[in-house]
Amino acid sequence: MKIKEKVANFYKKIKLAFYKNMFHRSEKHEELSSSEYFCLQCIYLMEKPTISQFANFLNISAPNATYKVKQLIKKGYITKEKSKQDKREYSLIPTQKMINYFSEKDKNLSMNQIKECMDENEKKQMDAIIEMLNEKENA
Repeated sequence: MKIKEKVANFYKKIKLAFYKNMFHRSEKHEELSSSEYFCLQCIYLMEKPTISQFANFLNISAPNATYKVKQLIKKGYITKEKSKQDKREYSLIPTQKMINYFSEKDKNLSMNQIKECMDENEKKQMDAIIEMLNEKENA
């Protein structure tokens, strides 16, 4: 199998694990719809985005983003904090409820599980590859 196929298979496994996790958590936490869970994931991974950044990232209108944010605030997963630079903007801040929600142990494939199967040389190689991929993403 060529490296391109191996990377595609690995990516597919990660995506499937994410979707399985998304479905499982939205079923487990019935107060969140799949759409709300997805928005919560985006906000969590974007690390305190503004509402505008959140809307732009998802390519949705500002009123739609505001509606989604209000629902997540109402359910206690995020709060808004006024920007110190631009008083018209608000950053989306995770609450302890959100942090607890995402810090539950994940039974899916994780980097720690992968690294347990590697020797020190393989771990260094993996770290170098991931660092290179991260640099390419920012370029």
